[in-house]
Amino acid sequence: MKQNDSLQFVRERLRRNHSPLHRDLHLRPPERIRRRFAVALEKGAAWRFDHVGRTVLVCCASGSVWITHDGDPKDIILGPHETYRVDREDAMHVFAMQHCMLEIEFEDDLLPH
Repeated sequence: MKQNDSLQFVRERLRRNHSPLHRDLHLRPPERIRRRFAVALEKGAAWRFDHVGRTVLVCCASGSVWITHDGDPKDIILGPHETYRVDREDAMHVFAMQHCMLEIEFEDDLLPH
C-alpha cells in the first residue's frame, strides 16, 4: 500500500468507527482489532484526521512531526521514538516538520468477510 493509500485507509476507518449511524446500528459491540500502519511523510506533508479517539496512538520512528487538534491550544511535537496517545475526539492535524516515519495505531471494527 502506498503512503497516501495507507493514510486514506486510516482516515476512512477512523471516520467509519466514529459515525453515530454506525454505532447506533449495532445491537452488540462489534469485534475489535488493533491496526498499525507505518507511513513515511516528506517534510511539509500535512494530513487532517476528522475522526479520532482515545484508541489512536501516533509513534514517530524517525524525523519530527507536529500534532494539534481543532480547538486545543496545546501543540504536540514528536521526535524519534516518541509517542502521543490521542486524548480528545476533535479533528487531529499532523504536519511533518522534517522527513519522518510514523506508525499510527488504533482500534478498529473487524471488517466483515
